Amino acid sequence: MKTINLLLLISALVFSCACGASVSGFSGDDLRLNIGGKFYTLEMDIEDIIAEFGTGFEYAEAQSCDYDGLDKTFIYDTAQFFTYPSGENDLVSEVYSDSPDARTSRGLGVGASRDDVLAAYGSDCRDTSYQIIYTAEEGALYFDMDGDEVAALYITSRGA
Repeated sequence: MKTINLLLLISALVFSCACGASVSGFSGDDLRLNIGGKFYTLEMDIEDIIAEFGTGFEYAEAQSCDYDGLDKTFIYDTAQFFTYPSGENDLVSEVYSDSPDARTSRGLGVGASRDDVLAAYGSDCRDTSYQIIYTAEEGALYFDMDGDEVAALYITSRGA
C-alpha cells in the first residue's frame, strides 16, 4: 500500500510539473515592468521609450562614473528611466515607478502586501523591512515597502 501511495504521489508531481503548474521563484524573465499596458525592460533603447511616452519628460544628466559619456534620467508621471551610454545609444539601466499604473510581470504593484510579494516570487530574497530585493544574473527587482505595503517598485541592472 505504501508503494502505491508513493507511486501516486510521484505521478501527481510529474503530471503537475509537465502541465506547467506555476512555480514561485525569481528569474531574469521577471525583470520587466508593465506600465500603461506595455512592458519595459533593461537594455531598451531610450528612444523606443520616448516614442511610446512622448517628449513630455523632465530630464537630468551627469557624467557617468562607470562609462565614457553621460548617465541620463528621463522622468515621466508614471515612471523614471535611467540610462547609460552605449555607443551612439542610451540604454536603460533602471526603471522606477511609484505609480499605481505600474505592475511587475506577475501583476504586483503599489499597494500589494508583503505576503503578496513573497507568494508571487518566493522567499529567496533579501528583506530589509523597507525593501524586498530579488536578484538574478541580469539584474534585480526591488519592492520599496511602507510597512507591509509596496510603495514603489523598480528593476535595475546595478547591484545585481
